[in-house]
Amino acid sequence: MNIIYFQKKLRLLSFLSKTRGVFNRFSVFVLALALLLGACVQDRIQSKESKLYKPSFALFGDSISAFWPVEQQFPEFETYKKAFPGRRTYEIQEAAENETMRYRSCMLNGGVNDFLNNFEPTWEEVDATVQRQLKTLEILNNHCDYIIVLNVWTVQLPWPTKAASMINLEMKEKVTFLPRIDPENLIHSEMLLDGGHLTDEGYGILSQRVREYLKATLPEFWMEFLL
Repeated sequence: MNIIYFQKKLRLLSFLSKTRGVFNRFSVFVLALALLLGACVQDRIQSKESKLYKPSFALFGDSISAFWPVEQQFPEFETYKKAFPGRRTYEIQEAAENETMRYRSCMLNGGVNDFLNNFEPTWEEVDATVQRQLKTLEILNNHCDYIIVLNVWTVQLPWPTKAASMINLEMKEKVTFLPRIDPENLIHSEMLLDGGHLTDEGYGILSQRVREYLKATLPEFWMEFLL
């Protein structure tokens, strides 16, 4: 947003609001909202002309996020990977706690690595994993303007198939306060490289779904239609 533009207009609004009989409180509110939108639009125009601005998009998670070809599949964004292969949920949570930057949008994935070689997980174990994910989302709320959650898909052996299904059920029940991508019907067996990781086709399908959400949510993209 063009803060200087907005501040100048607010000073004008403050002066006018003090003029008796010119504005009532509702009129001041409506005009302030219009000025805010105007500042966003002006900033959007400048960004389109300079082509320097891209909203940031950070991925927090494990190998799924680490291997995601976001540079090619999200060209509209400045992308960051805060993810590494083999990470368990407590390590993803630590990464969020140690984060110092602020991002326009973020995505969180994870959970399956907590159950490697554990083919008969208990609900208590799964709940502990989901609780760590919930805590990570709470932490990311301090670093991200918008957050999207990626559930796991149906994996195959040697990956923990039962745990993946149980995590999905728990996440659907407890993550109702943020947008969530449930990819069971998006990712099919032919899109899996080793029973768990994705082919380029699989990543492409997920990227399309994530991009649709982000472009419909971030004002940087839909504000231009108000011009």
